[in-house]
Amino acid sequence: MKKNVIVIGGGVAGKLTAKALSSFFEEVIILEADQEYKQKGPRKRTPQSHQPHIVLKKGAESIEQLFPGFKGELIKEGSPVTNFTNDLKWLHFGYVKQPFEGDLLLNQQSRPLLEWILDRFVKQVTNVLFRYESTVESLLFDPNKTKVIGVELRSKGSNNREKLYADLVVDTSGFASKSRDWLSENGFEIKEEKVKIDLVYATRCYQLKYPKKQGWKNLLYSVSYPDNPNYGSVQLVEDGQYLVTVGGYGDKYSIATNEDFKQLVRNLPLQDVSQFIEKAEALTDVKVHRVPFQVRRRYDLAKHFPENFIVIGDANCRFDPLFAQGISVVAAEALELQKCLEREAGVHKGFEKKLHKKIAKIIATPWDLAITEALRNPEIKGKRSFILPIKLWYTKRVFQVSAYDPEVYMRLVRVMNLVQPSTHLFHPKVVKSFFVKRNKKSHNGKGLVTKESSTRKTIHHDAD
Repeated sequence: MKKNVIVIGGGVAGKLTAKALSSFFEEVIILEADQEYKQKGPRKRTPQSHQPHIVLKKGAESIEQLFPGFKGELIKEGSPVTNFTNDLKWLHFGYVKQPFEGDLLLNQQSRPLLEWILDRFVKQVTNVLFRYESTVESLLFDPNKTKVIGVELRSKGSNNREKLYADLVVDTSGFASKSRDWLSENGFEIKEEKVKIDLVYATRCYQLKYPKKQGWKNLLYSVSYPDNPNYGSVQLVEDGQYLVTVGGYGDKYSIATNEDFKQLVRNLPLQDVSQFIEKAEALTDVKVHRVPFQVRRRYDLAKHFPENFIVIGDANCRFDPLFAQGISVVAAEALELQKCLEREAGVHKGFEKKLHKKIAKIIATPWDLAITEALRNPEIKGKRSFILPIKLWYTKRVFQVSAYDPEVYMRLVRVMNLVQPSTHLFHPKVVKSFFVKRNKKSHNGKGLVTKESSTRKTIHHDAD
């Protein structure tokens, strides 16, 4: 067993990674720039804490493997359990999906509750230590610059830098990570894939004044170019509270005030969200978050890479948060780290390269899903391959047919929840469903109402 490992960043990624490492090192030191997390609430240095954070099925399973009993603790703290296909009202490409009792259940909670419980769990691991208000300024290399041997850090209130040595350094510091720059300064070049999305979204927390059944627990209006450029969602979390979110892509979205928020709600294609907030009390003001880019840093493709250094989480790849993939991907990455350490019996030469390639495979499906949908928007610039129009057509048909075909819907949900690869959607049954006439009577023959400009029109259930 090696002596010690440094984890840069003490957020969700850092805590999960520390647990994965704890059985293989005598000491795991988490360097966190923020203050100690002493109560449930948004973290000062994590502005997205106010926004919804869904843990997909794969993420939930990974966290439970790393921290047995985590799910039960969430439930004890009030996290509701929902049935994905039965409790969600989902409008996508002009179709509201027909609900049914599926087999995919999810816990739902705010990010502060998720982090608060995660913090309690990781602090029960006796060889995991925290150093708060500590900012890493650079990596330390051996004289030949082939190995990372530690970090140089600065503590809050001090101008002095301290050198801290370790057998392994793992960067989980998020999108603001400086690892790519540090490596470049020392002769290691890392490719970066970047798509400018200019996402702006905003959230307010609500509670129903008179709680009553409304036919759904969660509501989702997915962006569907060209007909619906606006995103909207309502997510049930702990204590009977709901996170209501609106937003979209491009500079036309300006959200600064509570009134801006209400106007965007009014612009949504159906009126469920407007009707909901009329019956609810706002518990917070609007909280706005912006994500200019989706970014993937290709540590897995580096021709030369130092030993004893690993990059995990948003520091490796930042997704579009409206796809709710980030926490689940990092949980899967942390679990893969643990499995690799078990298989390899520790960190040996070439371990970093093997792990980064494993991480790249975890990232591949959610990255492809998010990028494909981003490029459906003609205003978003990015490399459009010759096969993209076919992918866009195919995925749109899957989204539409899933509205009335339960098997296609479940296949879509499994891929979205990262428990199946995207090939799960290319089964012959899915393709066949594109050409099967739908029985309108089984769905009451009702059309869907949407808004285009200032007019309303009925979109009929039948697929194109």
